[in-house]
Amino acid sequence: MENDSKNSSKRLTAGVKAGGCAAKISSAELHEMLSGLTFSNSANLLTKIENFEDAAVYKISEDLAIVQTIDFFPPMVDDPYLFGKIAATNALSDIYAMGGTPMLAMNILCFPTCDYPLEVAREILRGGADQVKAAGALLVGGHSIQSNEAVYGLSVSGFIHPDAMLTNCGGKDGDAIVLCKAIGSGVALLGLKALALSPETEKILMESLTTLNAKSLQVASKFELHALTDVTGFGLLGHVHEMAKGSGLSASLKVQSISFLPEVLALAEQGFVPAGAYANRNSYANSISYIEDVDLSIMDLLFDPQTAGGLLMAVKPSDVKALCLALGNEGIQATEIGMFKNGQPGKIEVSN
Repeated sequence: MENDSKNSSKRLTAGVKAGGCAAKISSAELHEMLSGLTFSNSANLLTKIENFEDAAVYKISEDLAIVQTIDFFPPMVDDPYLFGKIAATNALSDIYAMGGTPMLAMNILCFPTCDYPLEVAREILRGGADQVKAAGALLVGGHSIQSNEAVYGLSVSGFIHPDAMLTNCGGKDGDAIVLCKAIGSGVALLGLKALALSPETEKILMESLTTLNAKSLQVASKFELHALTDVTGFGLLGHVHEMAKGSGLSASLKVQSISFLPEVLALAEQGFVPAGAYANRNSYANSISYIEDVDLSIMDLLFDPQTAGGLLMAVKPSDVKALCLALGNEGIQATEIGMFKNGQPGKIEVSN
């Protein structure tokens, strides 16, 4: 089924902020909510909540650790099957971002049965199930409730060797920053909602949103990676900031090296910018300096909240060219966009 219009006159995205993760709580708000709270700890817990890691990692034995994550959001597209597939891609990505392999997944579904036929919910779940299967994981159940709007996602568990775990705070001075996948999905989804996106770009966008990061991790694991995360709700600059701050380093980015989805620059110039991009800008404004004048539309895209974004890597400098070539040979768009260096932790210098 292409969308829910055959069964309901109400669009899935009606009343929902476009861009999926665009409605995500900002970094500043998250810091404020967590401020003063006390969290349990254990010698076997290998991650810390203060670093905003993508998932929790708990050591079970000397050669086995479990990776645990959860992610969900409202629809960013009207096709329920595609929505389920995108949401599952986004949730599974957190396991890959820790260097792990997803094994078990459970559905999280909030659904207004008074507004949509059950076939719509079934298609959302089918999309998620197909993507979990594509990841080689098992869908083993879940939980559902009635709600005023549809919300879907997954709780995912994965496995990893404790020594193979990658965090967002292991970067080293001189490391190259490598980005997989073009950015701009939040802007593109807003353009799609307004019927301002060409069919060709829509196809590219959907391919990006439903491409698992499994192959990227598989290729990258053959090289010397020092830190890893994925680009999602905090936007590219937000996630580079979190990685740099956690590593005790500063960073520099070159705009001309960053890949953007087709048409998103023009869309941003026309004002198709999600609210989440402005929230990200406010959260990280004090950590960003612009060495040269950067167009406002470019800045909007650098803060644009991403859904199912690509992996962001801190790579040994001597490995970066071979890594990007290896990723390219697998059909994965990967570019060196900057570097980490000694300096004020979390500070990012942006130049053209």
